[in-house]
Amino acid sequence: MRLIVSIFMIFFVKISFAQTNWSPEQCLQIKNITTAVPSPDGDKVLYTIREAVMTDDRSEYVSQVWLCNADGSNAIQLTRGEKNSANPKWSPDGKWIAFTSSRDGKNNLYILPVGGGEAEKLTDAKTSVGNYKWSSDGKMIAFTMPDAAEAKEEKDKKAKNDWYFMDEEVKQNRLIVLWLNKKDTAEKYAQKKLTKENYNINAFDWSPDGKTIVYSHGKTPKANDSEYSDISLVEVESGAVKPIASSGADESNPLFSPDGKHIAYYCSADPVDWSGARHAKVYSLADGKSWRLKATPDENGGIGIFGWTSDGKNLLWEEANRTLRSVYLLSADGKSIREWNKGSKDHISSITLNATGTHLGFILQNPSRLPEAYISKLSAFSPVKVTNINAVHAGKALPKTEVAKWKSKDGREIEGLLTYPLNYKPGQKAPLILNIHGGPASVFQQSCVAVNQGVYPIAALAEAGYAILRPNPRGSSGYGTEFRTANRADWGGKDYEDVMTGVDHVIKMGVADESKMGVMGWSYGGFMSSWIVGHSDRFKAASIGAPVVDLSHQNLTDDIEGFLPSYFKTNPWEDWSLYDKHSPLRYVQNVKTPVMLQHGEEDVRVPFSHAVMFYNALRRRNVPVRLLALPRQPHGPAEPKMALKTMQSNLEWFEKYIGEKKGL
Repeated sequence: MRLIVSIFMIFFVKISFAQTNWSPEQCLQIKNITTAVPSPDGDKVLYTIREAVMTDDRSEYVSQVWLCNADGSNAIQLTRGEKNSANPKWSPDGKWIAFTSSRDGKNNLYILPVGGGEAEKLTDAKTSVGNYKWSSDGKMIAFTMPDAAEAKEEKDKKAKNDWYFMDEEVKQNRLIVLWLNKKDTAEKYAQKKLTKENYNINAFDWSPDGKTIVYSHGKTPKANDSEYSDISLVEVESGAVKPIASSGADESNPLFSPDGKHIAYYCSADPVDWSGARHAKVYSLADGKSWRLKATPDENGGIGIFGWTSDGKNLLWEEANRTLRSVYLLSADGKSIREWNKGSKDHISSITLNATGTHLGFILQNPSRLPEAYISKLSAFSPVKVTNINAVHAGKALPKTEVAKWKSKDGREIEGLLTYPLNYKPGQKAPLILNIHGGPASVFQQSCVAVNQGVYPIAALAEAGYAILRPNPRGSSGYGTEFRTANRADWGGKDYEDVMTGVDHVIKMGVADESKMGVMGWSYGGFMSSWIVGHSDRFKAASIGAPVVDLSHQNLTDDIEGFLPSYFKTNPWEDWSLYDKHSPLRYVQNVKTPVMLQHGEEDVRVPFSHAVMFYNALRRRNVPVRLLALPRQPHGPAEPKMALKTMQSNLEWFEKYIGEKKGL
């Protein structure tokens, strides 16, 4: 009997010890809210919940639309099923809800009454409905949709006669208007294609009177061409087009003022500077004059302008503010700027202004608080929580994360986030993982560490006993234009010093075990990680995701051809040596660190061949190396099973080389 009890106790101890709260599998079970949209009167909120679906024959993220009162009560699920439903928007009178769904195979537009009833399908897209907007009277909806393949193209594809000349037959996004009060002879809602010009529509807005639409457009749907947008107006009735902003700058995301007399838009420098300053501008329809508004602290914005106040006196602008995000009110006359959420210690994102300009919806979180939907009156920042979708996880302890600051070699102050091992006790030394972000003009911010559903499960790593340093080296957003552009033609230079001095700082704090350190990063973070292992032997293991290892190869094969020339101020054929000097592949002969590479096979941003080149070079040099190839995946895992495998592989890789083996 005593033997049986002993065996049971050993089994119980093993099972108890193996229990975790934040394994990759558990993190993928976290529900995410992707949008929160207040109703025109501010009394209700639409929001979408996104979940990972993983079964024997499925691996996808699926969103559904929900509705609740502004205090969070009476939550109702509006859409159901196996397919995605997303991007909900209120009709101007608040009586109808529109959304897009792929329930019939293609992404189509639907509406349903707020009071209850079945959703009605408005479109029958041969391709896919993109963004859409209601007209102010609620009688029309404008949307974008890419060109469909012609019958001959479909026939040639089936006959395997589908050769093509690159860039010569482009499928453009068109602007289409649908009338809800008119039907055609087939009893379908009447539609009209407004744009026939050979360019791609990427953003648009209705005039208040519903007679015109302003839109920004690039040469093609390619990511690169969207960075060189112009702005035009089109009359809904006649289809007449009038250009209003066409220069060497990127002029995009136009928005009509409430009185219809002005158009605000997002504008880069002229010529386009990919990491340079961006500002809000206002165009007067009366005289064609335009002016720039006050510069925001980061002069960047990401999405930049997202609305006007109801009186037309201010524009709303969102951007990174160090490790948080801020909303600014810019006066339309260009004279003043005010931070709306000043003093907030939480991270806000996915900010949406309601149709009447009275309320904002957003996602609020911090490193130890799971994200939920909130709303606030625009008159003052006063967040009200409207969802509680992750209540089941509320009692689970999360690791401590704090803002860390240090001086780089040249004296510049650098900031980052340091996450301690779960249940860390002062004085303990832990294995350290240096995590470098992409971009390079990205930024690590104070979002919840448990909902990182990408490639690096921060909460799981902390629970396994690691400290994680996530620095924001020069080149990052959130610290102003001078800081964001301080890595020009210097990738692997002072940015390398910034992250390495951060490591030294954590060692001096007594937190990091210098003999057990790893490095990981994706995209530009993959560039930096592959650069580091070619310039330092301090790390015992590296996980390198979608890395840029050859800058010339990158520039001549990626989908953003203007990006590297903007950073290096030259094309590769004009200065091969400069591109070579900053390419990690040219230092692969120095690498001794075991490396695991991870890369999506369908990545067009950083082509898969980069990982293959680095893998083959290390393999032929007998450096321990693995390459996790991710079929169908773009620039990062888009399917939950692929994300799960990536996260699991990272945990296993670091446990092998720097982890402390636990268990019986």
